[in-house]
Amino acid sequence: MTEDIKDVVEFDETIALALARASGDGGGPGPGVKARLMAAIAERRAPQGFAFQFERDGNWRAHPVPGIRMRVLALDKDRGCATLLFDVAPRTRFPPHHHTGGAEECYVISGSLDTCGRHFVAGDFIHADAETDHGDLYTEEGCRVLLVVSPEAYMQ
Repeated sequence: MTEDIKDVVEFDETIALALARASGDGGGPGPGVKARLMAAIAERRAPQGFAFQFERDGNWRAHPVPGIRMRVLALDKDRGCATLLFDVAPRTRFPPHHHTGGAEECYVISGSLDTCGRHFVAGDFIHADAETDHGDLYTEEGCRVLLVVSPEAYMQ
């Protein structure tokens, strides 16, 4: 069968909305549809060797430093590292510390962070070798950072 160009129809938002309304219930899925869809997605198992975490899952833990909460995204015992997500409230100060057990890698996802006399913004990266010291870290506006660290450094 050959396709005639006049048989091709492109739907814009107005047509899609009109079709949804014409289907009978006023233009959108019922309130339980999203809940059922999200439950079905959550029930799907990850393939062998994979682990998934979704923002909606929460899983935030309190951090010993007030103003910081963290999520453990992955713990790799073979490599001796943990991948953590930190959500840091505005005007939070993380005290000076020593990097024991391994290097620390920090990627700024949003907001900004000041340390080592420098101002880091979203997209910036900080690497600190094992057995190094640095002064405090501070955020005026708050930030979200991804850390790859030795598990002992943050998970006591």
